[in-house]
Amino acid sequence: MTHRLQANRGGQSAPGTLRGKLMGLLRTVPTGRVTTQEAIAVELNAPSPSWVTTTLARLSEDERQLVPWHRVVAAGGAIGRGPWHETQFARLVREGISVSPAGVVQDMGRVAVLDFTTLAVATGTGT
Repeated sequence: MTHRLQANRGGQSAPGTLRGKLMGLLRTVPTGRVTTQEAIAVELNAPSPSWVTTTLARLSEDERQLVPWHRVVAAGGAIGRGPWHETQFARLVREGISVSPAGVVQDMGRVAVLDFTTLAVATGTGT
């Protein structure tokens, strides 16, 4: 099975494209942490947080295996309501993140990555 990320179909996931940068940025969010669509949009200078949401919703099943898409939540901590809701909920809980029964990440102040510059310094990945 060919991954769209690897196949670079239509240039959508080339590392230099906005979509490719999104995929790379997702890989920097550590296990046990989350980030928001808003923080990603700011970091990538994306058109809007909605662009991030739409792009993540359109990931193929193969792409979902390659990046930690489940670590992206709304600004208030709400997880997605779509077909991947239960998967996202389970993965976050498995990573040690407290999620309410209503699907809201608890203690966002502690677990949210909102500034990728400090994350790069803390993880030694640089930018």
